[in-house]
Amino acid sequence: MSEPLYILGAGSLGLLWAGRCARAGLDCRLLLRTPQALQQWQAGGEALLLEQGGDTTTLRVTAELPSSSAAPIRRLIVSTKAWAVAEALETLAHRLQPDSQLVLLQNGLGSQQAVSQRFPDQRVLYASVTDGAWKRAANHVVWAGIGQTLLGDPQPGAAPAWLEALTQAGIDWQWTPDILPVLWVKLAINCAINPITALHDCPNGEVPDRAGAQFPALLADLQVLLASQGVSMTLAALSERITRVIQATAANSSSMRQDVHAGRRTEIDFILGHACRSARQAGVATPALDALYRQLQAHLARLGLPQD
Repeated sequence: MSEPLYILGAGSLGLLWAGRCARAGLDCRLLLRTPQALQQWQAGGEALLLEQGGDTTTLRVTAELPSSSAAPIRRLIVSTKAWAVAEALETLAHRLQPDSQLVLLQNGLGSQQAVSQRFPDQRVLYASVTDGAWKRAANHVVWAGIGQTLLGDPQPGAAPAWLEALTQAGIDWQWTPDILPVLWVKLAINCAINPITALHDCPNGEVPDRAGAQFPALLADLQVLLASQGVSMTLAALSERITRVIQATAANSSSMRQDVHAGRRTEIDFILGHACRSARQAGVATPALDALYRQLQAHLARLGLPQD
């Protein structure tokens, strides 16, 4: 890969991808948000600690600020939170070229479409990532669960050749020509799990018990929502899919629960918010989904956290 691979966002997923690319010897560079974050990174010798199964590898990853250079960015992985994408990309818009390509790793839906509209001249790819990761420190990421990355372009087109670098980095990825249905199903899974874990402060495995009768009603609403978006999936198939994810990640703490614990803004607007708005726009009733949205907003308000 002749062009450097830039990664915008040093959260758990951004560090995981940066670490895996660096381990494979790829030219990978982190784009950090603030001068303080950059100073801290450089003070640590630009060391990224990648931990898996109790073993930790120390890797060197160069970091910079989006504004610190005018060098073109042609290969960009965007791994910020969904609510931060628009502002983060504005800081480096001057470095994007007509042939630049962006890969968006965000949870939920809504932020991807906004980026596509803001950058119509660049190719914007959407991703669904199922790897589990969390940060032990600012430069230390734990790869907690091996998953798969599905990549696609909402516009017709083949996979760009440079994505083969991800294979070199050991990232299990697959090109999916019809990516939007994939993201809708992932959104449904997130709607069924993340809000319950945040409300009840529980790991994923406890979701059905904690939600009680609310859970089957929620799954029924999510099946109706998917159908309204052209995603054909029976309630039984959706229930089985969500149950499988809950069982496979039973001990995990969802990203939304982690955000609440850390006193951070959640991605509620791009998960539950987008789901409820889309249902209204499609003219379908999702009472359990709407009730959960209101319940979570009230919970966040009590904690003094943003409700969007």
